[in-house]
Amino acid sequence: MINDRIQAIYDKRAATYDRSVGFGEKIAVGDFRAKFGAALRGQTLEIAVGSGLNLPYYTSAVTTSIGIDFSAGMLAVARERANTLGLDIDLRQMDAQALDFPDSSFDTVAISLALCTIPDPTAALREMVRVCRTDGQIVLLEHVLSPNWPVALLERLVSPLQERLIGCHLNRDTIELVRREGLRIQSEERRLAGVFRLVIAHPPAL
Repeated sequence: MINDRIQAIYDKRAATYDRSVGFGEKIAVGDFRAKFGAALRGQTLEIAVGSGLNLPYYTSAVTTSIGIDFSAGMLAVARERANTLGLDIDLRQMDAQALDFPDSSFDTVAISLALCTIPDPTAALREMVRVCRTDGQIVLLEHVLSPNWPVALLERLVSPLQERLIGCHLNRDTIELVRREGLRIQSEERRLAGVFRLVIAHPPAL
């Protein structure tokens, strides 16, 4: 199954993941992780928490936090990082496409650089909306298909290799998916020819 394959890939990569993204991520993401963390508030759920690279940027505006991930290996690294930071976060292994939480459980539901890898991003996004309170917010830091056609062409060419190696789809238009699902975008920042986006949105109006 696809989910099993993704779990296996990231369990294997967990110990070296931070080093593998390293300097390249700093160039690509810039200050977006810090801005991502600053946007979190209240009862917060971070989807695909991974190795916990966002955890240093959590602020006191987060009252309680839960982080979930497919990969037990990545969660182990995140747990070590949280302990080092003295951060009280509940880390659980869970499928983003079928969240084990009641409706309207969180003030903030957040995800970073993961809707590219989740097998069914539409299902994951709908689950994020379901567990977010109607007056809450959804925070997304994602890479997407660039509106710049030469960059988009390169993404399309490289994407099949990325998909085979780490399950990552470079050619997904995630922000357009957000709009199609009816989320109300409050703000959107872009980096590197529009490839990287930081979006704060709200659940669809009732």
